[in-house]
Amino acid sequence: MLVEKSRIATAAAGRLILAALAILLSPPIGQAAVVTIDEAGMNAIFSQASFGGTPISIRFNPSRQIVAPDLLVVDDLTELQALYALATDPAPTVVAFFVDQLDACGNVEANTDGRYNGCAQLPGRFLVEDFHAAELFPSTLMAHEVGHNLNLQHIPLGLMSFFLPHSPPDLFEDQVATILQSPLVQTDAAGQRFIQITPIAIIDAPEPSTQMLVSAALGALLIIKTKISTGNSLRVKQHP
Repeated sequence: MLVEKSRIATAAAGRLILAALAILLSPPIGQAAVVTIDEAGMNAIFSQASFGGTPISIRFNPSRQIVAPDLLVVDDLTELQALYALATDPAPTVVAFFVDQLDACGNVEANTDGRYNGCAQLPGRFLVEDFHAAELFPSTLMAHEVGHNLNLQHIPLGLMSFFLPHSPPDLFEDQVATILQSPLVQTDAAGQRFIQITPIAIIDAPEPSTQMLVSAALGALLIIKTKISTGNSLRVKQHP
């Protein structure tokens, strides 16, 4: 009977641990953003025929995460500026933030649902994307927002048209001339022009209560095992 009760208690503790780990490992409600990039696709955009002999290489730094739960959803321009203030990379690096929802972007007209797929300084070096839209259009959406950083305005056609999917993502010769004047365009020792981008995902913090639950479950299992071990030792002494 003692052994059977111990097995039941051990199984219950095991289920508790598995449940706690499942909660701990699952993303919290509202957790943003996953960094989604397409370096090859962006390189194709910035080396199309209109660039002639001056293609621009897009180079991504390692992706980062910043815990900022209040900025998972950007509701107004104050929050947008707070988001940009999280950047630590110096100029001329472009910093691309990914959030869960973007509801503010200056004087730019929103989508029909009141949201934005992306927003960028014009000119400047900060941009932000709704990561859901970025997953659907990883190269053209970011290339469009980088275009704003490079001082390109909206036009009816090509990459800088207002509506996604920006297809075909054409950049015209006058736009290329503007791009090449931007301080964001660097030149390496081999003479290759490039733009450096650091992608950052805004995420929520893990639930501390779940971590406590896991610790408690592990402690309970240890106590149960200790009692089982002690019980077995006593039984051996009582029944040599």
